[in-house]
Amino acid sequence: MNVDPDSLTARGLTRYVYSVAAALAVPRHAVHHEVSELSSAYLALPRRSPVFPELDLMLLWDERHGWSVALETAPADDPVVLAYLGGDVLAEADEVHRFVQDVIAGRCPGQPDPPPSLDADQAEELVWRLATRAEDGLAA
Repeated sequence: MNVDPDSLTARGLTRYVYSVAAALAVPRHAVHHEVSELSSAYLALPRRSPVFPELDLMLLWDERHGWSVALETAPADDPVVLAYLGGDVLAEADEVHRFVQDVIAGRCPGQPDPPPSLDADQAEELVWRLATRAEDGLAA
């Protein structure tokens, strides 16, 4: 999703990511997101998995696969994904919250493999849905 960073779509992504962060009590300084060729988000989670207590957890989002929980590894290494939420790439904040809690509790939610990437029509709908979120925020 290569869109203008000042567009309604970019503002909608900001609102969406911060709503998920708020549901998880993740402070804004622990959140990063960007709208680029592949839009993405990163939330540093305040809890660790009892299965991997020595490693921090992070919640990741990208426009292709939606949300996943991963282990923070060495800075030069790719994160190790524990589970993908699957389903709607713009899952509601409470659904993402339950997913994270289930991963932390070791209940193996979601799916182990990434969901299929969005096709062109789904990607266009994603842009529209994010822009709508920004417009909804302007009315509030």
